[in-house]
Amino acid sequence: MGDAPGQGLPMTAQQGLTLARADARRLLVRYHFRQAPLATVVRRLGTIQFDPLAPVGTNPDLVLQSRVPGYRRGDWLHAAYGQRLLVDGWDKQASLIQPGEWWAQAPFHRWFARRWRQRGVDVESPEALALVDQVERHGPATSLELGDQRADPALRGSWYGPKRSRHLLKALWDTGRLMTHHRVGGRHAYDLPERVLPRGASVPDATQDDALQRLVVRRVQAAGLLRPTADAAVWLLPCPRAERDRIAARAIARGELIELDVEGTGYWTTPEALSVLEEAPDSAGSTSQGMRFLAPLDPLIWDRGGVARVFGFDYVWEVYKPLAQRRWGYYVLPVLWGERFIARFDAKCQQGTLTLLAWHWEPDIHPARLPEGLPEALQQTAREFLDYLGATRLVLPRGLGREARCAWQRAVT
Repeated sequence: MGDAPGQGLPMTAQQGLTLARADARRLLVRYHFRQAPLATVVRRLGTIQFDPLAPVGTNPDLVLQSRVPGYRRGDWLHAAYGQRLLVDGWDKQASLIQPGEWWAQAPFHRWFARRWRQRGVDVESPEALALVDQVERHGPATSLELGDQRADPALRGSWYGPKRSRHLLKALWDTGRLMTHHRVGGRHAYDLPERVLPRGASVPDATQDDALQRLVVRRVQAAGLLRPTADAAVWLLPCPRAERDRIAARAIARGELIELDVEGTGYWTTPEALSVLEEAPDSAGSTSQGMRFLAPLDPLIWDRGGVARVFGFDYVWEVYKPLAQRRWGYYVLPVLWGERFIARFDAKCQQGTLTLLAWHWEPDIHPARLPEGLPEALQQTAREFLDYLGATRLVLPRGLGREARCAWQRAVT
């Protein structure tokens, strides 16, 4: 497929859309990294995975800084808890979603209710309802202010701690009985959904199939391209895979999903993502030679097997591996330049100092002879990253090479 707009998409003999890997790369880069205001990026992705680890900002911070000009660490907090452009919910993991899509969470809420009952926690129990009543009477509060604060010996060693009230609050949150009004030091302040959601965020007449279809389409929407055969963790849904396939076929029939073949591998995409291939190159947000530092849980790289096929980039997040088993580092960010991954680095930022703990070039990049334009792109992106973090000092590792080291040093001056 060529670059010219309106040229049309190649078809197989069965009239299924096919793409070369180069076109798939172009689609993903154009779709994800057109620079836009935060609200536009939220609508584009539909969901942003939340993770509390924050060596260089949280995962939402990192996802947004690579797409939103002038983004600063922590801006998502105001977007979520001030403007309500986002609310805390559940997608494949804890995520930030658009409040207007809260209705689509219903299958997850029912699924979680069954799972909690199997573990002996009933969100309809008097104890759980008393917590809801306490929130209703007193307003937003954290687990430190709600319920019985005594420890239950039977819960010691549990993921959610030894307090039964905390388990009940988590179950009430998982099932949609309570929502996150705001956060206090990262801790949820719980409130009733009707006091968190803007008006019009509920669609009471939506069916189970309608909600599941939105969840499936949203998963593909966030990724841009997503293999139906991606790992189970990528496709975690409140239904079996056969049910997902039925729902996906429904979405394809209605034009909300499109099937693609990328050199022998099947993918799903959305009409919005596919349409970027028809745009003129200069309308794609100047992404062709831009550089981005990506989040470890960026939706572009959710399907790591798909990324390996399309980009030839094998990314592993080693944050939960023991130190001795790590090859790359603790919290490693991929580096995308144009339509290729060129490096990855481990970093932390504390008290205004960004420390690069390790920098690993991809095998086709020689530190002593960087490709034309790369040092300049690195300097610009490094400066933007330092601004995003509010960092004014820099500690660099070995292995960068002279040109890259100079680019980072110029970025901080």
